[in-house]
Amino acid sequence: MNRALLRLGLVAAAVAILVGVAALVPPGQLSAGAPLRPTRVPLDQTTLACPESRYAAGTSATATTTDVGAIAAPSGETFGTVTPKGSRRLPPRLDIAALGTAAPLSSVDRRERLASFGVRKAKVPPIVVSAQGAVAPGVTAGQLTRSGTGTMRGLAESSCTVPGSEFWFVGAGSELGRHGRVYLTNIDDATARVDLQLYDEKGPIEDEGARGLTVPAHDQLVVELDKLAPTSKRLAVAVNSRRGRVVAALRDDALQGETPVGVDWIPSAAPPAKELLVPGVASGAGGRVLSIVAPGDATASVDLSILAPHGSFQPAKLGRLEVKPGAVAQVPLDQVTQKQAAAVRVSSDVPVTASLRNELGPSDGVRDVAYSSAARSLSGPAVVPVTLAGTGRSATLLLSTPARRAVRASAAMFAADGRPLESTKVVVKPGSTVEVKLAPPKGESRYVLVVRSDDGGPLYGTRLQVESPDDGPMVSSWPLVSGVTTAVRPLSRPDLGAGIGVEDAPGNPFG
Repeated sequence: MNRALLRLGLVAAAVAILVGVAALVPPGQLSAGAPLRPTRVPLDQTTLACPESRYAAGTSATATTTDVGAIAAPSGETFGTVTPKGSRRLPPRLDIAALGTAAPLSSVDRRERLASFGVRKAKVPPIVVSAQGAVAPGVTAGQLTRSGTGTMRGLAESSCTVPGSEFWFVGAGSELGRHGRVYLTNIDDATARVDLQLYDEKGPIEDEGARGLTVPAHDQLVVELDKLAPTSKRLAVAVNSRRGRVVAALRDDALQGETPVGVDWIPSAAPPAKELLVPGVASGAGGRVLSIVAPGDATASVDLSILAPHGSFQPAKLGRLEVKPGAVAQVPLDQVTQKQAAAVRVSSDVPVTASLRNELGPSDGVRDVAYSSAARSLSGPAVVPVTLAGTGRSATLLLSTPARRAVRASAAMFAADGRPLESTKVVVKPGSTVEVKLAPPKGESRYVLVVRSDDGGPLYGTRLQVESPDDGPMVSSWPLVSGVTTAVRPLSRPDLGAGIGVEDAPGNPFG
């Protein structure tokens, strides 16, 4: 081909590329030196993983059940229904499947419908939830395990989350009778390499066995904390992926002799910061313990404030404490909160993070635990996919705000098929916590809960559910977290040289 014609053709192609980019990018962003800003578009595809669905040894289908639920909020929101120009048009689909398999165990194609699956046999792989199209924005999934007997007796509840590279868990332990397990799930096509950094009451724990952990593609690795830190009474764990991504979760269970005294998943805490809020201090009798880790190299001077039903206050004896560098400190709160629902505001001069342990039941008998962790305020609707109802079961919503003005919120219940059941309006007073009793209509065995801040004020919360069998209470908690509704679409500056393969080198025929 004539070299001149080839040169003209390449230049014409480059011009066409630039014209196309100019049509998609605002004019101001194409000027010299102007940064190209990424845009946010409705999420059209996402995948979440649930930590574990196998039975504990020695249980049966009648003693232990795990229920997985996934839903895109039936909230009346329109996000995800409009397809931006140039994006893919994916059909709406929400699937529940076992890790490493393609065939769905349950599937729905509408936002307001609950996809659910009940694990009723042993050796079921971890569950993966995938969503696309109009059901992807704001999708939420979780699992609830109920064990009526055995060493794992209790309710254990966990959200199913998207893969990430950093997770924080505070409040576990590995002293005699206490067992913590970190579940690392890899849903991607490439191997992940993960480091665990452990902290206890004395400071950081250096153990090469916690470094460079390999999690194969479409597989799961379970790490036993009592083997890495066999005598630690207080534990915090930082999970950092040095290659690839994982979904991390931590389950904690305890025995007192042969008596089960609690099992639950510890929610992932907000990364260390100087200002935190830990919601979900349950009302009633029992231990309430706050755990704080200061993972840096400096001692943390920490101030605590309690957000109670009638406002906030700083406890006279527990208001200020010091946490040594890299150490975990614990603060008993049951005398301070006086059996009332509350939240804890944590202020520190160096970054810290925290969690809360609620104990229900007698100190010398069978009891259960529920955890809450440092959280972010709601940025949109928060969905609890599965709450059980019926005789002997109750559920409450604990809502808190640190704001100096009242925050108006709403809580709505829906059936699994999307039917509206009940709704209520709530006013959270400035700097306070309100406890809302949830009462679904009779005949409903489970329901979906949607919570939102109606006026945009900062709102934090936890849903607690309690069962009351004859041998003692069973409790679990769900942290209120707004679902992800958008994804970032990055932009790059057009490069004419890159478009036509120009090289800045001697002998370049186009130079």
